Amino acid sequence: MRKPSPAVVRLIVTVAVVLALLAVVYALREVLLPLFLAMALAYVANPAVSGFEARGHSRTTGTLVITLLLVLLATGFFLYLIPAIGAQVRHLEERLPAYTARIQSQFLPWLAGLQQRFPKQYAELELRARAALAEQMPRIATDVTAWLGHVLSSLANLVLFLLDLVFVPVFAFYLLVDLPRIKHAAREMIPLPYRAVVVERAHELDVAVSSFVRGQLTIAGILAVIDATGLVLLGVPLGLVLGLLAGLANFVPYMSLVVGLAPALLLSWAEDQSPARLLGVAAVFAGGHLLEGMFLSPRILSKSVDLHPVWVLLSIIVGGSLFGLLGMVIAVPTAAAIQVFVRHGMESYRRSSIYRGDAPPRPVGGAPPTGSEPAG
Repeated sequence: MRKPSPAVVRLIVTVAVVLALLAVVYALREVLLPLFLAMALAYVANPAVSGFEARGHSRTTGTLVITLLLVLLATGFFLYLIPAIGAQVRHLEERLPAYTARIQSQFLPWLAGLQQRFPKQYAELELRARAALAEQMPRIATDVTAWLGHVLSSLANLVLFLLDLVFVPVFAFYLLVDLPRIKHAAREMIPLPYRAVVVERAHELDVAVSSFVRGQLTIAGILAVIDATGLVLLGVPLGLVLGLLAGLANFVPYMSLVVGLAPALLLSWAEDQSPARLLGVAAVFAGGHLLEGMFLSPRILSKSVDLHPVWVLLSIIVGGSLFGLLGMVIAVPTAAAIQVFVRHGMESYRRSSIYRGDAPPRPVGGAPPTGSEPAG
């Protein structure tokens, strides 16, 4: 029996080890969540630390400076934004009865008019709605009970999660300090025949994904400030919260329209039904997206992989259906990484004999291949 070549054995072993590591990580994903968060934080903050190192400072000094800046930002968030958000939430709670009365005053006469114009159809529709509600009530009650049980059982997990978050900055600090050593150790683990190709592909992935992630975070932060400022100036209820959420949700393309624009229009209409305010809300979001499309994205995301909108939407749908909100967040960076491999695969395909149709050269004066007819 012919033994497989060393290259085939090496490839099989490498793939098996990678799959085994991925299986272990997936099985321990909840335990390793603080480490994953710390790795993401270290990955995003690494260029700033490397900038300190390039100016002659030690990597530990750069990590300390970046950590202190992050702590100051978090402290400012909790000292200023949390009370402001709480005040807006309380204001919304106080205005909810007025909103409800206004909506009822708008829709109840309309429903009464429909009932007068189409009494038979209205009665039939009401009967069907009541029957459907009665049919669905047991299932709704079961789902609500199960959800409450899940919430109560998850309180302990929530406490453990909050405790785990304490370790995230600690892990991130040590990962930032030792990141060059970690990269070197990972590089040394790659088999020599594959090292050059893997390092090259890893560098391309790093450029594509890191440029996209850091660029999207920068754009999301800028849009959060623009949207929040615009909605607060317009006097939109809960404008600060909606603006911040809409800007940050822009990390997932098109999500800011769902998170920010729709609720802002609804609350503005419930507040005073002013067409000028509704147009102002639409103008805030339209201006932010125009600024992103014409100025921010071309300059900030110039080094990232250019993804087609269809590819972006497809990745968001697949990521959301498989992993929920987290899947939607990581969908586009994952799509950017996949596109790197797709591009190299297409280049290899175009160089292959399958695409080029290369055939062995025919000997001069030789007989034509079997089954071919001589030229007339």
